[in-house]
Amino acid sequence: MSGAMKIASAVFGILFLAALIGYSGGEEIPNVPKPDAGLCGVTKEAYDTVPGSGALIDIDVDITWDDNTVWIGIISVEDYESLEKLGGNSDGEIVSCDARIDYVAGGPSSGDTSSFSYTPNGEDFHIMIGSLEEGNDDDNDDGGDPWPFESEFKSQSFVDEFNVNVDFDVSGGWGTLLILFMIELILGYLILAGKSS
Repeated sequence: MSGAMKIASAVFGILFLAALIGYSGGEEIPNVPKPDAGLCGVTKEAYDTVPGSGALIDIDVDITWDDNTVWIGIISVEDYESLEKLGGNSDGEIVSCDARIDYVAGGPSSGDTSSFSYTPNGEDFHIMIGSLEEGNDDDNDDGGDPWPFESEFKSQSFVDEFNVNVDFDVSGGWGTLLILFMIELILGYLILAGKSS
């Protein structure tokens, strides 16, 4: 029995160290659509497969991109549903950038550094991308065609592409570490008690 407990102690010790050290990885996402100046783009489908960081697992995500004329933000499904959709294509919806949104992470301020950090909460979310460039002011009286025959209008689509890097660190949450540590203590106590008897 003592031999089995030693093996179990070694196994749980390895699991504890693995959960403590964790795992790091990354992914490059090329050719992300960039909305026209003065507009924002948002993913049509919600991301629903990212687990929440908490007691069982700890996740930290760092997002960076190579275009300093755009910003990226993460918004809730509720905020996405409240947006007025202006068009778009299979890549996503075009929306107005002046909507009042409580960003889960990132947002317009992330354009200064082209990066932000994100700790998932387990809730579904959409990704929103905005242009830092100002849109053209079409409110001039130059005798253009009257609506609905105007020949010039603001683009309602995506005009360029850029690349995004997603780096993540995953480790055991405080609950997982506590459980593994307690099991290791109990096994250690039983092994010592078996030796002394």
